[in-house]
Amino acid sequence: MPSRSDWLEAQRISLIHHASLQSEIADCGEISCQFHQTRLFHFTMKTYERVKEIESQVADALRQQLERIPSLKIQSIDQEWDLRTGPNMPMAGADILARVKMADRVITLMCEVKEPGYPRQVRGAIDQLYACMARYQTLAHSDVVVPLVAASWLSPESRNICANARMGWLDLAGNCRIAFDNVFIERETADKPKPAARNFRAVFSPKAGQVLRTLLRDPKRPWKVADLAEAADVSLGHASNVRSALRDREWAAVDDEGLHLTAPDAMLDAWRDSYEPVRGKRSSWYTILHGRQLDEALRETLSRRETDGHAMLGGLSAAQWLAPYMRGNLTTLYADTAAMPELIEALKLKPSKSGANVEVIEPDDPAILKERVEVPGGPPVSSPILTYLDLSHLDDRGREAAEHLREKLLKWH
Repeated sequence: MPSRSDWLEAQRISLIHHASLQSEIADCGEISCQFHQTRLFHFTMKTYERVKEIESQVADALRQQLERIPSLKIQSIDQEWDLRTGPNMPMAGADILARVKMADRVITLMCEVKEPGYPRQVRGAIDQLYACMARYQTLAHSDVVVPLVAASWLSPESRNICANARMGWLDLAGNCRIAFDNVFIERETADKPKPAARNFRAVFSPKAGQVLRTLLRDPKRPWKVADLAEAADVSLGHASNVRSALRDREWAAVDDEGLHLTAPDAMLDAWRDSYEPVRGKRSSWYTILHGRQLDEALRETLSRRETDGHAMLGGLSAAQWLAPYMRGNLTTLYADTAAMPELIEALKLKPSKSGANVEVIEPDDPAILKERVEVPGGPPVSSPILTYLDLSHLDDRGREAAEHLREKLLKWH
């Protein structure tokens, strides 16, 4: 049976997440209220168990870092530390409180653990630490209190927030900054724990990508969750999850009018860096058509795909029409199965294991084909966002073409 302190911690976690869900419930209306309440219950239990596990791991990691300093003697490292300043005063606490002795002084390290350690959660941890430090120092427990924010993984953005607030940090990937008196411990690593990496990539999954592309088409537009779900053709729950993820990372904000992007460039940078090429069947072909002949065949064939299949140009082939920079030797097409017979006939395609000059990708995610862009005087092409992401994962010249396209079409300031 959980202790009273365990129960209080579970309630604290519940209240924090409940606050973030209230605006979602308001957005979605009475019908979705039960969905959000169920989601809140499951979130509370899972998050509580996960946070308690991470707190123990952080306490061990903190001990290991402190043991590296010969001049420090660890007196205690306590978890679930609470402070009550009077019989009628509310409790203030830190997840971990460590006391170390250096010469004749006692140093207190006060650590707040957040999971996940996204920027919004980190700012909340900083506020909690400031409040707790003020009460702790009022009682003169120690003349030196060192605040630390910890998580399974803290992104560079989260670490920068800590630095600006003059807070130390520690994560389970090995990133660490602890500074006081003449002690300075700092370490950075590019590694991410698997759960953190998985959570980071989840916001760029194919379904989430539909929501992100919808938002990026007009970053300044405010969205209610129900409207966003309908426009992106995803479930209400999925749109709500993406909404929360964007707020946690401080790429979006919510006001009375709804959700709107606040850092579209930062979001696109992160998407580019974690992007995985479109999944689907890939096939290689050869065509005798080239130059103007090929362009005419593509324009005529792709433009009438609405009735018996969908197809569009992608990659460098799409970029040539959106923001010309360079022309590749390979024509890239996105197409569904229904479009293939006519493509093969109209473009005179022959299967080719070597020397192919046409690549056809049949995406697992059909939404990609629904977002094709009509180019005046040209064939339908992949959206600027998808084209940019695809180009970014080619060679150096492809990446140059990606940045050229971004400069021409993806400027939001």
